[in-house]
Amino acid sequence: MTRVRVPIRLQQAPAFVRQMAQRRHVLRRPLQRQPVFRLCYFSCQSYFSYLYCALHSLLRSAPHVRYEVLVFSDNDMPLSPAQTEQLQRLMPNLRVVPWPKSMGWGAEQIGWIWRAYALAAEGLHDDDVVARVDSDVFFFNDRIFQAVARSSAAMVGDGHFVDFEYCQGGCYFLRASAVRAVLALIEREPLETFLAERKIPVEDIAATALVQAAGLPIWQTWFMMFPDELRNAGGLTAWQRRKFSCLHFVMKNKAVMLETYERELLLADDRPAYQQALATA
Repeated sequence: MTRVRVPIRLQQAPAFVRQMAQRRHVLRRPLQRQPVFRLCYFSCQSYFSYLYCALHSLLRSAPHVRYEVLVFSDNDMPLSPAQTEQLQRLMPNLRVVPWPKSMGWGAEQIGWIWRAYALAAEGLHDDDVVARVDSDVFFFNDRIFQAVARSSAAMVGDGHFVDFEYCQGGCYFLRASAVRAVLALIEREPLETFLAERKIPVEDIAATALVQAAGLPIWQTWFMMFPDELRNAGGLTAWQRRKFSCLHFVMKNKAVMLETYERELLLADDRPAYQQALATA
């Protein structure tokens, strides 16, 4: 008997409908307090162009969000002084922090990522948010920030591309209280042991598992678009902009990120300064 393969979009359709309804419900909640979003970017010299694009998109897409940016610059390939100057010219309050390699593979790098989250959480209210955003992610609206601000979840992520097995790296959000709870968990059970017992090799699976182990609620919803979806849609259509908030370029040819941003989002008035900054790379 021939087995009929059901497209993943049809398989996920019921969950998608439920999530869109839940998101509408969350977004209608009154905002009791505007949280601070402290965004963590782990980057390096060769990723400067993508990082600049990512931050430029944040500046243009989330003007009403209270955010602060920490760039953890890889000690093995640090951002150059000229690159740092361009980033701080774009965002004067941006902080660049020299940091060990934290690409996310293996217990050592995952440990450094959580030390970075600990640093980011310092001084934050429990309801404030620490977020991981990769350099190859650009935003095109602030809807996910508004949803996270109103959500009661300890962690908010998007796992639709992995059938919601975990919150995928690229972009996810953690309440500062969740960061502290996970750090307390790691103090009781060494991270290496935690990861080895569960055979976890990479940071996004680890983050999801750690929050779950701390007994905290996780909300997975659609907000992060991927290159295949962009190609299938023929661009950032009105529907895609309603469905998603950012685009994650998990592909070898990341020049496509810059091309897409310039084609779909970059305003004509911004183009000269933007392109001059990219030339710093």
